[in-house]
Amino acid sequence: MRFLLVHGTTQSPDGWRLLIDELGAFGHSAVTTDLARFGERMSVTEYGEAVAEELSGPQVDVVVAHSGAGLLLPAIASATDATMQVYLAAFVPDGSRSLMDELNDDPTHIFNADWIGVDPTRDHDAARRFLFHDCSPGVADWALTTLRLFLPASVYTEQVPLAPAIPAMSVVPDSDRTVRTEWMIATSQKRLGIEPSIVPGGHCPHVSRPREIATILASALRDQ
Repeated sequence: MRFLLVHGTTQSPDGWRLLIDELGAFGHSAVTTDLARFGERMSVTEYGEAVAEELSGPQVDVVVAHSGAGLLLPAIASATDATMQVYLAAFVPDGSRSLMDELNDDPTHIFNADWIGVDPTRDHDAARRFLFHDCSPGVADWALTTLRLFLPASVYTEQVPLAPAIPAMSVVPDSDRTVRTEWMIATSQKRLGIEPSIVPGGHCPHVSRPREIATILASALRDQ
């Protein structure tokens, strides 16, 4: 199987390196996309089309989106004709309201209060506290080199449609210090109609637990 790994708002594609190695151990290949090369002003549909256009080689089977890239996941999965979409510690779109609409109601319903206003790309102590607190020291040091901000502001004001025809999976960390664990669980159940896979640790399980995430993904493919 071929995976497409889509980075979130605070890491570059380099952040997927450990997971790519672990997926390879299961006999799967993986490619990444760099959303920043398309700029930060495109619509959700335009990002999906741009990612699909840049891909080369065999068909993508599974699209995995981390964190804020969950808002782009339905469009990218649809544009690439993927057979599965995976939300990894990710936003699940409402389908009828934009993310900003949800945040205007109460941002702490989605985010942990201490995370609001933090930029881990400028504050490495904050990155260690919020993103990489469950990583070994050496892995955390490496993960700091992958930090990069990507904020597609126009996406946050869009009403992002889901892609219900494509089977979905959600992986939720039980000790996330950024996006609330209970919010990700509830949105997986209510919006995707699935029970998420709960994993130990924080917001970047592809960094702290790449083997466990690869095992979950490989198992899901066998069960599909």
